[in-house]
Amino acid sequence: MIPSRIYLVGMPGSGKTTLGRLLASRMAYHFVDLDELIAEQEQMSIADIFAQKGEDYFREKEKQALHSTFKMSRCVIATGGGTPCFYDNMEQINKHGLAVFINIPLSIIAGRVERQQQERPLLATADAEDMLEKLKELYQKRFPYYDQAEVAVSGVDLNADYIYNKIHKYLSEQ
Repeated sequence: MIPSRIYLVGMPGSGKTTLGRLLASRMAYHFVDLDELIAEQEQMSIADIFAQKGEDYFREKEKQALHSTFKMSRCVIATGGGTPCFYDNMEQINKHGLAVFINIPLSIIAGRVERQQQERPLLATADAEDMLEKLKELYQKRFPYYDQAEVAVSGVDLNADYIYNKIHKYLSEQ
């Protein structure tokens, strides 16, 4: 049986929001983007929250937003890249749903993030040459959390059908 909540975890720029929307549509589930939820609640962009209120404030709001999803059903949730890495968030994600790690090459993420750099507070100051190095450092710190996801999908051309099939394969083996 498909879980009521599927949480997509992975690096910033890995495609969690795009893939999440497609997967939710494919499954006839609702879609929730934690960053969008926080921005809506705070009535400011994530970058502005970081700049005006700081990362600690943001992480607290992120935890609250994550906990609000535990009451939801039939939804795909795109987490922020750092969501699993703070508090006991990854443990809670695994407790309340199925975590899926979206793992794509950092070189692809670097290209995506450069185009949206101002929207990504932890990467906003990196120039093109530093971007890949900064992403590698971030990935090394965050991988132990992402690796706790029950399902991992890796590749360059990930799509909703592939992720859906991986989830089904995982669940049939349980």
